[in-house]
Amino acid sequence: MKINKIYLSLAVVFVATTGLWVSSCIHDLGLPPGVPAICFDNEVLPIFQNNCAISGCHGSGGRSRFNLTTYTGIMEGITPGNPSQSRFYQAITGNGAGLMPPDNPISMENRTIIRLWILQGAVHTTCSTNPPDTTAQGGGATRACYTRDILPILVSNCAMSGCHDAATHRSGYNFADYAHTVLAVYPGNASASSLYQAITGSGGGKGENEDIMPPPPKSPLTTAQIDTIAAWINYGALNETCAQACDTVNTVTFSGVIWPFMQQTCTGCHSGASPSGGVSLNSYADVQTIAASGVLWSALTGTNGKFLMPPSGSLTRCRLRQFQLWINAGYLNN
Repeated sequence: MKINKIYLSLAVVFVATTGLWVSSCIHDLGLPPGVPAICFDNEVLPIFQNNCAISGCHGSGGRSRFNLTTYTGIMEGITPGNPSQSRFYQAITGNGAGLMPPDNPISMENRTIIRLWILQGAVHTTCSTNPPDTTAQGGGATRACYTRDILPILVSNCAMSGCHDAATHRSGYNFADYAHTVLAVYPGNASASSLYQAITGSGGGKGENEDIMPPPPKSPLTTAQIDTIAAWINYGALNETCAQACDTVNTVTFSGVIWPFMQQTCTGCHSGASPSGGVSLNSYADVQTIAASGVLWSALTGTNGKFLMPPSGSLTRCRLRQFQLWINAGYLNN
């Protein structure tokens, strides 16, 4: 599971205040107390994939001999238990031959995750994200991360102009950011949360067309989206940013990569009888049309006079690369 935000914040402070970023330190002082085990496949590998194994650098067949898309490849530059002697940790902190990636350094939070993983022995671990009890409070709930999993759903389906954005906050709810969204949830108990009641139609409603959100003629959230929000609330509604696996080595398919992302992030606004900006993204044909016209890439990059999309924030370089690869391959329906 993803490391608890409170523990991670304490770890960042611990690492920063004890000078552990400096490679000249002879001894690593060990772990802050109470830090849960870091999972390689779920937490560490996506960081390397999103930041290093892109643009022909440290991927399979890249310019460098190092392949940072596998545990074996990453371990070529890791000394278990000793971050300061680990070549790849030196690189991402700028304490080796040069800071990597050179144009967009890895965040302190993600560097901390890698450092703690190394201190814990750099073990090849995978943590379950699907425990049996998804209704229990706290540790018994399935994990979902706010920035990666929840915010895109809310921005695409709820925090739109005239509804629950910062300017309108209809019915008193603003789902455009964490600070306001958390006011509509009961951490640890989805069924008692106003947000969950609204998206499932179990709260009794507050007025016309508000028995369920989004209201008709907008499409309701999918079962997967509702389950994701419930999982986030049941785990504690934490304000977390989680690394996300992003594969640019294998073929980028529409059905496996592009469409799931569009459904989570775009179709909430760009669907129905009155899609935002007159752009409908209900099907492959819709997406293929704007991809072929160049509008999709302009919107994702905020170029050629287009507003940057999605409004919840720009895509990672790796995600942009996936769209670029799919477009360059002829936007196939695969």
